[in-house]
Amino acid sequence: MIRVGLVGCGIISGAHLEAWAQLGERAQVTAAADVDEAKAQAAAATAGARVMTFEAMLADDTIDAVDLCLPHHLHRPFTEAALAAGKHVMCQKPIAHTLEDAEAMVAAGERSGRVLLIAESCRYDPLVPEARAVVDSGAIGDVLAVQVTMTWWQGNEYLGTAWRFDEHLMGGGALVDGGIHYVDYLMHYAGLPAEVCCLTRRVRDCYAGEDVAAVTARHRDGVISVLTISASSRQSPGVPLRVLGTGGSVTAHRGRVEVRSAEQGERSIELPPHRWMAGPVEDFVSCVETGAKPLSSASAARDNLAYVKAASQPAREGRLVAL
Repeated sequence: MIRVGLVGCGIISGAHLEAWAQLGERAQVTAAADVDEAKAQAAAATAGARVMTFEAMLADDTIDAVDLCLPHHLHRPFTEAALAAGKHVMCQKPIAHTLEDAEAMVAAGERSGRVLLIAESCRYDPLVPEARAVVDSGAIGDVLAVQVTMTWWQGNEYLGTAWRFDEHLMGGGALVDGGIHYVDYLMHYAGLPAEVCCLTRRVRDCYAGEDVAAVTARHRDGVISVLTISASSRQSPGVPLRVLGTGGSVTAHRGRVEVRSAEQGERSIELPPHRWMAGPVEDFVSCVETGAKPLSSASAARDNLAYVKAASQPAREGRLVAL
């Protein structure tokens, strides 16, 4: 059994605890830490764990791994400390609030010989491998463009955490927070862009930075991509991904993928439900057990952040940025 210390017992930790509880005897959260003692006690009670400090976890040989559910600016120091202590690390997305910190985390993971997984739940959405398989089969020809569109309404207790209103701690606005899920969809198909242009708006005071953004990019293989996100819309279009090719298109909805091919006609593929945090947690445990590389790697998460940072620059300066 893999014994895990939960570090940070705020809002997102509930989804992590629920995912850990599904693993039975393969893994168990045995300790919880938070600067707020009440939150740590509540998480420990849910998991049947004990309350410990982070430092005590690192010194405890009975703890194999840590699950970091912390504000973005704390990801690097806690990850580096845990890896140096010989612990495997799962860290909530985004990887960090700056590219410098992200690069340092990637390097620390490579030096350590331990598993470092960034918990990007959308990397494990069933629509991703299904749509990828259709594209790789050649059914839609050469890829011309990728579109990602997602809207949601950010509110409730999520916006009660003060650090989200400090752009230096957060690392940006909606693009680096909820939006980075959909950056991951895009990057899975198109990779890092060669040129980026971005327009943003701040409609509500729900972040320190933008809550609406539109990013257009040209990639090194000529593919054009468009990412549009809004954290201030009450209706979601439910079409997180569309890939356009010379011979057709793939449109990925929640629960199904629609294929339109000039050669093969039209078909719809039904998908199992997206299990959210269960995907990265199960992958993390499997990697610790077998030594395999995680699907949601630190390097992939670093590239996601590089996209966000590249998009943020022209949004501020109003110009095209060459990478």
